[in-house]
Amino acid sequence: MNIENKIDQIPKKESALKVIVHSFFVVPFIIAIFAVLIFLVTRIMTAEPNTAQDYLEDVKIGGATKRWQGAFELSKILSNPKMVPKDDRFVTEMINTFEYAINDRDIRIRQFLAIAMGATGDKRYVETIIKALDQNDSEIIMACAFALGNLKDTRAVEYLLDLLESGDSLVRLQSVIALGKIDDSRSIMALEKMLADIEPNVRWDAAVALAKQKNSSGRRIILDLLDRKYLNSFSNIDKVEQVQAMMVAINVAPLIKDSDLKASLLDLRKSDSNLKIREAARRALLNFEE
Repeated sequence: MNIENKIDQIPKKESALKVIVHSFFVVPFIIAIFAVLIFLVTRIMTAEPNTAQDYLEDVKIGGATKRWQGAFELSKILSNPKMVPKDDRFVTEMINTFEYAINDRDIRIRQFLAIAMGATGDKRYVETIIKALDQNDSEIIMACAFALGNLKDTRAVEYLLDLLESGDSLVRLQSVIALGKIDDSRSIMALEKMLADIEPNVRWDAAVALAKQKNSSGRRIILDLLDRKYLNSFSNIDKVEQVQAMMVAINVAPLIKDSDLKASLLDLRKSDSNLKIREAARRALLNFEE
């Protein structure tokens, strides 16, 4: 065979090799990718979202990370009334899981389970959460106080009043907030005492809690919360937190119907730099006229 014939055969051999590679490797690889994609899309489209029961099972039998994450997801999903199971079996399992978790090193599990129980609005959890207030861990106590506030059951009032004597300002704060949500006249005297608390947040929320009961004892503090100059004096409060504090004060101001509060709302409606604040002040003033 001469050199010219050999040269003519080289491209043919290379072409044949490309066909083999393409047929036996590339095409099957592409088909496999499409098959995987179709499987994933189908799985995503047909998969049902996890239920409260699913997350509770994660807490009960999951690993260390799975357990606290399951409790966290429960605290979110149960804030949606449509996702809250009403059957006795689920309630019993929640309570048993919460009580069993007292032996767990990861306190987040009990924290989030307490918050989850409170989020349901189901009064069947009240006694269980009250019992957990006798623990020494302030994080658990705060979570339980938060939950009791959301459950708004008057059985919790006397226990929350006891927490106002705590040396932990965050526990006092959460208790004050919870008492404000429950709205029971037995808390008025104690809340008035908290107006002089060393911690500003406790004083502020005590004034708000009293205003919700149409008590004007915290009037001066509500006026301060409507004053940007006053809030600017606290370097640890950013602009977002400042707006949040003002919004809360604006919303409770009409419950007192004080002339000075009305004047502050008029100023905010007219000249505050934040449109959200101006609109909230406008709505609050409408309530003043009722």
